[in-house]
Amino acid sequence: MDTWNDVPHFAFDQDFAEGFIGKYLLVGITRTGNKGKVLSQQQLHGIIVNATAQGIELELGGVHEGKTWRMPPILEELAPARRGKYELKTTGEVVEDPDFTFTLTMPTTRAAAYQ
Repeated sequence: MDTWNDVPHFAFDQDFAEGFIGKYLLVGITRTGNKGKVLSQQQLHGIIVNATAQGIELELGGVHEGKTWRMPPILEELAPARRGKYELKTTGEVVEDPDFTFTLTMPTTRAAAYQ
């Protein structure tokens, strides 16, 4: 499970970010290879416990409970979630009524895809 570890996001609004702490987030990550071919998918969920220009930190639930995960600090990509049950294809878990969703597609270089 990769975690964000990169440079700070300079257009980050700390006051705005504070409003996301304590919210439940459902995350979907797709890694793509050559010509957009899907290489892998990952789904995570948890409570936002910290949000800074260095990243948004989640305290994970479900099969990853007890772990933390840091994602890119791009608050504008958090979308209000529709009420209901979300079945995670990668784990079989069901997440009910998350506050927000976040999806990210990450192109992978050919060299990285074969490591």
